Amino acid sequence: MRIFISTGEVSGDIQGALLANKIKELSPETIIDGFGGVEMQKANVNILSDMSTLSSVGILEGINPVFASKKISSFKLLKQYLKNNKIDLMILVDNQGANLILAKYCTKNNIKYIYYFPPHVGIWGVHNAKRLTSAKKVITPFMFDYEVYKKYNCDVMFSGHPFVDLDYNSNPPELKVEKREYTVGVLFGSRYQEIKTLSKTFIMTMKILNDTLSSNVRFIIPIAYPEYKKLILSILDEHKEELKNVLYTLLEVEDKDYIYKYSDVLMLSSGTATLLAACYGKPMVICYKISKLTFFIAKMFTKIKFIGMPNILLDKEVVPELLQEDCNPTTISNHIIKFLLEKEYYNKISNTLLEVRTLLGEKNVLDRVAKEILK
Repeated sequence: MRIFISTGEVSGDIQGALLANKIKELSPETIIDGFGGVEMQKANVNILSDMSTLSSVGILEGINPVFASKKISSFKLLKQYLKNNKIDLMILVDNQGANLILAKYCTKNNIKYIYYFPPHVGIWGVHNAKRLTSAKKVITPFMFDYEVYKKYNCDVMFSGHPFVDLDYNSNPPELKVEKREYTVGVLFGSRYQEIKTLSKTFIMTMKILNDTLSSNVRFIIPIAYPEYKKLILSILDEHKEELKNVLYTLLEVEDKDYIYKYSDVLMLSSGTATLLAACYGKPMVICYKISKLTFFIAKMFTKIKFIGMPNILLDKEVVPELLQEDCNPTTISNHIIKFLLEKEYYNKISNTLLEVRTLLGEKNVLDRVAKEILK
């Protein structure tokens, strides 16, 4: 059997790799090709093209000639690949910007496809449920999406989220940076857009926190993807004056997920990282900035109360969400200091966040998903 897995974005690359490994475990003879990045490569997937760093959020943000050219080249490669190889199944993972186009292509060309980690129709973009009625199966990790896909007559399965199967009690290696009373994780993001938009704000926040806490704090900055290292180093170098007396270290890609163990509190953009932080019970400040046009249109056409997955799942603002002008160093610092200095408040938020794990379904998620796909 031959399967093609199409991922994009850093989180999609990770989930695609986990799935590929499980499929290979259950069916070693299966050939898996795909769009993917470093994690899919580690899973021994034959990579056609890597679109992990080409995603963006918003209207103006999506207008990027370089990214558009790379995506077009990837689609051309895929069309040629499909002419030369008969696949039994296309698996689309996350990355709705590209994968909804592929879903339409599959339908038109009679290629069976499954959408794993499909668009969040339970939060926004309900119309996307109608677009996936042709899918052989829609496999969603969230119950709020399952209910909408079911309503629109999609063949949908609630799988639960792979995060429910992580070992949250394992101990990471010793962090090679001088110890301080407080440790703050600084996640610039997993998209170029997020890194460029949020990095200066986060760096200025680091300076304020360092000054306020009398240098009794250290910062950890994970690199979400190898291609981002050069950009992050250049940004840090540009702000070396502000960071002169600030203690910080980088976590390389292979160690990046230790950030949730090492940190007391995190500042980060919305996305998969917020869900993982919640599963570790780590208080956080969720930050996001997009163009004014995108923000205005989003306010007009969506009715979502929250953007952070922990708040969405718990249906209340457990951790602060700072958008647009509210996303500034002073406000971020105030929230983080409150978490660090008020232990009772910290513990209350931490325990509430841990409730997220109970909303992610039953264990053995990947086993269920892979068996459904192979069936």
